[in-house]
Amino acid sequence: MPRNSKQPSPPVGIQFPADPRKPDENPRGSTFGNKGAWAAAVRSVDPAAAQRIEKEKAWRQKYTKYIVENVRISSQSRENALKIAQAGLDYCYDNFQFIRDGEALSFDAALNRFTENVFKTGVIKGTAPAAKRVLEVPYKGSNLSGEALVSQLNKWAEKGTIERTTADSIINVVRNQDQWLDLSDTYFVLLGAGSAMGPYPILMALGANVIAIDLDRPQIWKRLFEIAKNSPGTLTFPTKIDIPDGNEELLAQNAGANLFTDTPEIRNWLLNVHPGKKLVVGSYAYLDGELHVKVSLAMDAIVRDLTAKRKASCAYLCTPTDCHVIPKEAHDASKRNLDSLGVTTVFRPALTANALPAAGTPNEPLYIVDALVNAQGPNYSLAKRIQHWRAIIAREKTGVIVSTNIAPSTSTVSVTSNKSFAMAYKGMHYFQPLEVFAPETSNTVMTALLVNDLRNKASVANPANTLSNPLELFKENSFHGGVWRIAYKMDDIGVPSLGLYLVTSPLALSIYVGIVAVLGFVLLGF
Repeated sequence: MPRNSKQPSPPVGIQFPADPRKPDENPRGSTFGNKGAWAAAVRSVDPAAAQRIEKEKAWRQKYTKYIVENVRISSQSRENALKIAQAGLDYCYDNFQFIRDGEALSFDAALNRFTENVFKTGVIKGTAPAAKRVLEVPYKGSNLSGEALVSQLNKWAEKGTIERTTADSIINVVRNQDQWLDLSDTYFVLLGAGSAMGPYPILMALGANVIAIDLDRPQIWKRLFEIAKNSPGTLTFPTKIDIPDGNEELLAQNAGANLFTDTPEIRNWLLNVHPGKKLVVGSYAYLDGELHVKVSLAMDAIVRDLTAKRKASCAYLCTPTDCHVIPKEAHDASKRNLDSLGVTTVFRPALTANALPAAGTPNEPLYIVDALVNAQGPNYSLAKRIQHWRAIIAREKTGVIVSTNIAPSTSTVSVTSNKSFAMAYKGMHYFQPLEVFAPETSNTVMTALLVNDLRNKASVANPANTLSNPLELFKENSFHGGVWRIAYKMDDIGVPSLGLYLVTSPLALSIYVGIVAVLGFVLLGF
């Protein structure tokens, strides 16, 4: 071995289960644990389906069809949905590992062993006056509120960019904003508080009490502190040591915790912070690849115990690029859009229809959409499904409010930094009724839906409102951006969207050709 070669750091914190068939390779590659979770989930009700997953040798290329099958089996009965959700979660806790000081424990065993509360508490109170209780949605250079916002919501619903229930829920917030938007009585735990898609700035502006969890990096906390100071809200956060009042620099240096390696201790601190207060715990951290699964499982451990021991409500942002139960109206609209004429018709021979055969049972059909995008990978899908499974269990078994609404495709920096993705986004509007939203729009409408779920007793988020199948929780209040109603599968329209944007934008086409030419010269050695 070369003298200067760098040895990989030993694994710590949450890790994928080791594959016993590959002791001499990378035993903690994600495929073994990913397949294991999906197989274990469905084995609880359909062993043959589990065997098909285990025998699949091209998992990375073919995983999406097994997710669709999982949803179909779950849709057949309430019992199926609950058993699959619980079995999938149980597999993750029993088989993923937590490594500390060289010792590997099952994740569940680690959570049971490490019960000490090691974190101290920091607080920053905002100095701004009480917020005006008006829902304002930034959209294309304007701030929509009141009847102008109601009008736009109705336009989106009529077009099919959002569902009717979604528009009605946000209109509920507009109609009750003077009461509902006073969040000074509400305590929000934000896991991944600095996330681009999280509600932190809006909640602080509405005077909420936010308990923030994010990495222990000073630049993250300085930003969060600045937002807090200029708001009417209150920020609470974990620190490594007790900090004298007013020493903000020292606070930033010692604030935060690592969800991967400090999972039990974060859980322990949250179980004791602000005792007696009703919590809402939101899972907003996002990372790429297998890290997304790990952080999703870390957040789930915290949600599991906060919902069980403090009866916390929980909140998620679902992705539109997943397999969901949808309203029959959305299914029928997708079929109608397939028959409509337009510029996208030229691609029809190469594309797959979005409308799928009904799932559920003959007597109680449920309609589903396969909006999975294969390129996002099986780890992205498992990370999001862990959240689905917990949402089902928390609502149906633990009996707490679960706000789990579908957010639209959003032009965040992490997405648009990939130039091909950015240009494809700009061409997606040709596939009606698709619309890609700016982050400030998505953040505001999703926070409004969260407020509705917490304040409106008739919301589907409230477990007092019975569902025939737990998967119907994801059917309502979807701000999917048109994904459920387009004519073609989401996985098929990326390249056509890019092509349509380039053809209709000569400047973009010339830039794109130039980039491809330069890459060609570099890669081919000219």
